[in-house]
Amino acid sequence: MAPASIFVHLCGLTQKNGQYLPPVFDVKRVATPCAIFSYLVHIIRDFQKDHLNNLNYFPDDLIAKYSMDRQQLLQMAQGKPVSDGFRSLIRELYEVADFYRLKTYEMIQEIRPFVEPRSQLSLEIIFALYLMVFERIDIEHGTFTSKELNPTWREIKERVGMVIERFEAE
Repeated sequence: MAPASIFVHLCGLTQKNGQYLPPVFDVKRVATPCAIFSYLVHIIRDFQKDHLNNLNYFPDDLIAKYSMDRQQLLQMAQGKPVSDGFRSLIRELYEVADFYRLKTYEMIQEIRPFVEPRSQLSLEIIFALYLMVFERIDIEHGTFTSKELNPTWREIKERVGMVIERFEAE
């Protein structure tokens, strides 16, 4: 949660008479949904890369709930077919991430009047980039590879451009 908390805190700072004033909102309350959403998106997006590097961020109890083990996760990361159990595991994480996606959007709207325009834009861009990955998650047919879930630089550039255009139009 630290990066999200720090970023939200920095966005909430305002400068007056050469001094920075603390945010007028509860940084921890605002940053928590953002942190959870981004963390879950990272876990799903980086599944293949992480497992190929002997890293596992899926909770052991969730792996067991769907009758899986770490060896099966590694095999899927190496290209073996994705099991129904893994799809169910991803579905559960995705649903939690979706809940926090909505909460993150609400928090951004709530604090928007209290942050400077450049910070508003930064929050919108970061949220849009995480949303871009979230939208790529195909529970039913996806292979959950790094290539499938990571947008290209062109796609990122296009999404950032859209956010900026929308922001300027407001």
